[in-house]
Amino acid sequence: MTETQDADAEEAESDEEGGSVSVDEGLFDVEVTIPSSFFEGEDPEQVAANVDNAEEAIVNDDGSITYKMSKAQHEEMMEEVATSVKEATTTITESGDYPSIQAIETSDNYDQFIVQVDREAYENSFDGIATMTLGVVGSLYQLFNGEDPDSYKVIVEMEDAESGEVFNTTTYPEALEEMGEE
Repeated sequence: MTETQDADAEEAESDEEGGSVSVDEGLFDVEVTIPSSFFEGEDPEQVAANVDNAEEAIVNDDGSITYKMSKAQHEEMMEEVATSVKEATTTITESGDYPSIQAIETSDNYDQFIVQVDREAYENSFDGIATMTLGVVGSLYQLFNGEDPDSYKVIVEMEDAESGEVFNTTTYPEALEEMGEE
């Protein structure tokens, strides 16, 4: 490791102590640090032990986990997370478990979802639970892509398929934090 890489690593380590996500792209390697709040209720050691596509997963003193991987592994991980988002949207729209949900549009970086629904059927069902899945997988994508955990947002808009009216907007992770407070 060169002195520059050592300095970069030290800088990333200081970021880790603050609990923020750090994506440090060195010449050959990428470090992604996910805050402990993302693993709430789970054992960080267990989470770190279950990683397949990183060279190393380190549990930091504050409970955050730093994944060290090559740039190729990071690209592969981002593709896998994107695939998970696509699979989630397909499952929600095609499984039949959420009959009011007709279609889901996403932004390229999965920070916004527009869920087109039969509004009357939606409002008289529990189909809204499916939108939590979108908030979680969108958040996962944001965090592994290096977004600041203190300021990233995933917006889920409910749109009446017939009128095009957006009648409800939920912002993650705020919605999950509010649920935890209740």
